Amino acid sequence: MVHDAAVYFAAAWLGNAWDLFFSQFPTRALSTFIEFGPIWGLRNIMQLSPDVFILLGHALYFAGPLLLWLVLRAVEPDRVYSRLYLATVLVMVYFISEMVAGLGLWLIWFALQADPVRPQRIKIIATVVMAPLLALTHPGVGLFSILLAVIGGVLLLLGRPFPRNLAIAAGLMGALLIAGYLATAGSFGPTNPAIKLYFNLHKYDYVDPNRLLAAVIIFPMLAAYWLLLIAPGLESAQPRWRLSPHFTLIVAIIGAWFAAGGTGLLTWLYGRHIAPHALALSLALALCSPAVWLAAAKRPLILCAAISAIAAVSYNVDLFLFGRYVDRHQRPGLIDVTTLKDPRWPPPLADRGGARTYFKWVAGDDYVRDVVLPEYDWYRVELAFYSFFRSNRQGVLFHPLGASGEWLPFECAPVSRVWPRDEADRIFVAFLAERYCAR
Repeated sequence: MVHDAAVYFAAAWLGNAWDLFFSQFPTRALSTFIEFGPIWGLRNIMQLSPDVFILLGHALYFAGPLLLWLVLRAVEPDRVYSRLYLATVLVMVYFISEMVAGLGLWLIWFALQADPVRPQRIKIIATVVMAPLLALTHPGVGLFSILLAVIGGVLLLLGRPFPRNLAIAAGLMGALLIAGYLATAGSFGPTNPAIKLYFNLHKYDYVDPNRLLAAVIIFPMLAAYWLLLIAPGLESAQPRWRLSPHFTLIVAIIGAWFAAGGTGLLTWLYGRHIAPHALALSLALALCSPAVWLAAAKRPLILCAAISAIAAVSYNVDLFLFGRYVDRHQRPGLIDVTTLKDPRWPPPLADRGGARTYFKWVAGDDYVRDVVLPEYDWYRVELAFYSFFRSNRQGVLFHPLGASGEWLPFECAPVSRVWPRDEADRIFVAFLAERYCAR
């Protein structure tokens, strides 16, 4: 990972992760700890080399949704929930999203409510326990819950067999979560002014129609993927029109094309914004007749998995090329990349353009210099953290920061409280204190 995860990993490595960074997101603390708490704990009780730390950190990060999926498999009355969760996670997990943990926990709670043979007292206890936990995942989970309830209500009005008790349960849980978020957001927001600015700019991304529309225009792979995920529900809900198998195959081919030629860092970022809406619609349609959905979903889910695999390969090829480029410029010590002359460090991404968006392989004379670097170095700040671990803590490639509105992930006071374990960490902490912290 080259984006926000690099900052999370750095905070965990330096030891006081809560003070440094995790505390900036208190209303999402549970998701943060599911994703990065295990590696932080291991770092504090074991001597880990940087390579082992990064390897284990990635493994534990991806183990989080897998564990939630296994719990969901154990409690669900049928496999609708776990299959839809796994399919949804595949287009979010490569970019940090607290929704991955939030949706997993919510679906576990919802599957408990959906089981017709589970005692009512167990369902009540589950709600009492899960509501405060879900309130510490992501505010979008509350909106997702309300959306599912609304879609379920519409299906009932149309005479479809959506379970009425589940529509009521989802609506009540959504109201609880939104009330909890509104009660805590003002008192427990971030203290870092740079993160506050970021939050104010992007806090409505999950409900901004322009943002959601942009997701499927800029990345048609996402449109194809979600259409395939929704398609089986058109069988279980039995509307007037459905997608033919030939049409779904054409959609899958189009999705695979754009997965190969358009996948980049921002694919996963935009994917996480539209994923809860697609999941709510898919789940609501599926619950009208789970048995019909399970039979109809086999082929579309296989096609979704194929698109996900192609996108993952495309993404990881770019990551490999990005890492090689960083390695070629890596030197011991601190290196300001704006001072590099032969070759010069490529500028950040300014305009995606049609070729870069839809078939990236032909978007520049030099693919790595003109396409990969601008895409994966787009945020500028993460390069320092990425190169620190990439070089086995021997050097730092960095962009000078300080422009108005530029993101500085750490506050200076917590950085001053870091107790470096060795000389390499001391140099890096001094670098952060001098150049990369908000005062």
